[in-house]
Amino acid sequence: MRDFIVRAEGLKKHYPLSGEGGRKKLHALDGVSLTIQQGEILGIVGESGCGKSTLGRCLLRLTDITAGKVYFDGADITDHDRRALKNIRRNMQMIFQNPYSSFDPKYKLGTSLREVGKVNDIKEEVLEERIKRLMEYINLPGDMLDRRPSELSGGQLQRLAIARALLLEPRFIVADEPVSALDVSVQAQILNLLTDLRKEFNMTMLFISHEMTVVEHLCDRVAVMYLGRIVETAPTRKLFSGLLHPYTRALIRSVPRSHPDEECERIILSGEIPSAIDLPKGCRFAKRCPRATALCFESEPELTEIEDGHYVACFEQ
Repeated sequence: MRDFIVRAEGLKKHYPLSGEGGRKKLHALDGVSLTIQQGEILGIVGESGCGKSTLGRCLLRLTDITAGKVYFDGADITDHDRRALKNIRRNMQMIFQNPYSSFDPKYKLGTSLREVGKVNDIKEEVLEERIKRLMEYINLPGDMLDRRPSELSGGQLQRLAIARALLLEPRFIVADEPVSALDVSVQAQILNLLTDLRKEFNMTMLFISHEMTVVEHLCDRVAVMYLGRIVETAPTRKLFSGLLHPYTRALIRSVPRSHPDEECERIILSGEIPSAIDLPKGCRFAKRCPRATALCFESEPELTEIEDGHYVACFEQ
């Protein structure tokens, strides 16, 4: 078995609400445990507000953790201070959703890339060689570095964001919906680029998305999140063919058909997502689940291995 690069145990992130005297909290993450192996791309899917981006930021220690543990390359980094985190930052990078907001509009793009190297004490000649090599990988001419972000298209700028994330040759990358702000044709180019770079650099990645077809194309394993918890996880092919959790079924069957004659049983979920402040008793999905029983409203199911590598939190299984 390959080594685990990232491991989370019982991860929680709660945000106190202002004006409530600390009595009420928003439960962004509420007990997430996962592992990511060397060279693996783990996809995280779920509706907006389920905690996907918060999970990525907690794994990178870009935000404080309420409870639980985060391990990187075997070391517990949960309580690392800023100085200790700086020593591992070059091995953990992030690709953001909107490339225009992740670059300073005042600076030329070459300046933004070179600043990353300078902050991390990379020798100038080494830095310039890496930048040149990465520009070739992302198939952009070198004179792009003399332009400002507003002079590039979204796809071009996202390519440079990927190059910047790879500049320090990290061991782990969090990609937070890196193609959702792009046109469909450009999405395909970026996904193909990530696939090629994954092979070239043996990248380990957490890929956050709400687009199921993108995740199916790119990821080795998938974890499905609902209201701050993982409700199902499995190797990609097994998850898309198995569909054990009712929420996973609804997510995948909501994907538009590729052909008008293609038959697909759509599942329409009724009701609203429960509040992440006042969490319901029992299974968090019970009020929207077409198969919920009395037990579902009383007890919360644990994530249980149903078959090799396929885990689901559902009393139905």
